[in-house]
Amino acid sequence: MNRSGRAAVIAILLIGVALAAAWWVISPAFFGDAGSALDGPLAPVAASPAAAAVSGPAPATGSFQTAQPRDPFRPLITESSSTGDNGGSSYEPSGTRVQLVAITDVGGVLRATVIVDSTSYDVGVGDTFAESFMVVSLDEDSGVFLYGDNAFELSVGQEILK
Repeated sequence: MNRSGRAAVIAILLIGVALAAAWWVISPAFFGDAGSALDGPLAPVAASPAAAAVSGPAPATGSFQTAQPRDPFRPLITESSSTGDNGGSSYEPSGTRVQLVAITDVGGVLRATVIVDSTSYDVGVGDTFAESFMVVSLDEDSGVFLYGDNAFELSVGQEILK
């Protein structure tokens, strides 16, 4: 046999070995494993207690902003000279303070008392107040508001910076 004939035989043998190895690895996935055949009927599978407690899809919770986002570029702790008795610096965040004081039922209609930068407003659903805030919805203990196009939710007594 000449040199090119030997190379062809070796190539065919290597391809055959590669195909056999691939068949050996892949075939259980397609045809199942013959060694794990069951002899009897399958027993019923009991649902876990967690799965039994779920009666349907989870209720959707709003994607409302409940806290003022912070500036990621402002350091949380800064080195500054101490200028007070407490030995540190005081940071006063800037923005408009919005506080939901109370929600009352007036003749079957819910009304909210909201304080925006020390000015009190008595508002209902759909009302615009403090120039750029709007009431979206009210419950007995919380309300959803818009600041421009940014929705946020406040509970009675809660305050946020906008």
